[in-house]
Amino acid sequence: MYLLEQAIAGWKNWNISLSEKPEVERELLGGCTNRSFLAVSGLNKIVIRVNNPYSENLGIDRQREIKILALIESLNISPKTYFVDNNVLASGFIEGYQWTNRDFSIPSNKEKVSSVIDKIKNVNVPFFLERQKYSKYCQNYIQQLGTTDSTKKNKFYDELIAAASAIDGKVWPSVINHQDIVPGNLIEKDGRIFLIDWEYSAFGHPDIDLVRLYGLDCQSEFTEELFFLQQGIDRLWGILRS
Repeated sequence: MYLLEQAIAGWKNWNISLSEKPEVERELLGGCTNRSFLAVSGLNKIVIRVNNPYSENLGIDRQREIKILALIESLNISPKTYFVDNNVLASGFIEGYQWTNRDFSIPSNKEKVSSVIDKIKNVNVPFFLERQKYSKYCQNYIQQLGTTDSTKKNKFYDELIAAASAIDGKVWPSVINHQDIVPGNLIEKDGRIFLIDWEYSAFGHPDIDLVRLYGLDCQSEFTEELFFLQQGIDRLWGILRS
């Protein structure tokens, strides 16, 4: 794969001191959007992600991801970034326990994740960075799916856009959102929680990650709207990827 080889060829310019050129050990399976590979250089293990060429279609803004990774770096709740551009991301490999659905359902575990979300929300977001427009995000998916004669689908689209527009129209502080807090993106190591895969991250509503975590039990003024929005986006993403 050309992009993978090209990234590795520039290893001496990465933001990490390596004793030798990284060698790809294996492909990491399980991802739904990109292809990722585990590379080794001496004692260093590195994840090299080759981005999906249709990132924009999936609602991914690579430049925004790069900015967010830089903003959260000091929190030490995500892998260290060694190299990143619009096509490839090379980062540290966290050797820990990847959560399952069962782990995600345990109340005390939810509290651990909630504390990480709070840290992310407290990061200062520069005023000039664009706030997430949820209606535009949904429209991007809907337009790709094309017109439909299904009354049921059209009703769903209309209701989703209405909910997204209602959230867009409210006054709320823009914070960093991971926007894909699912068990597979949570790694536990030495009692600490790490969040991986930040490609869907954005500057959005302060409660949207908590709604992903707690569902309708989240204590927010906009819980029902945010929950419906998330479920709708998940549904559109699933249709688009099928």
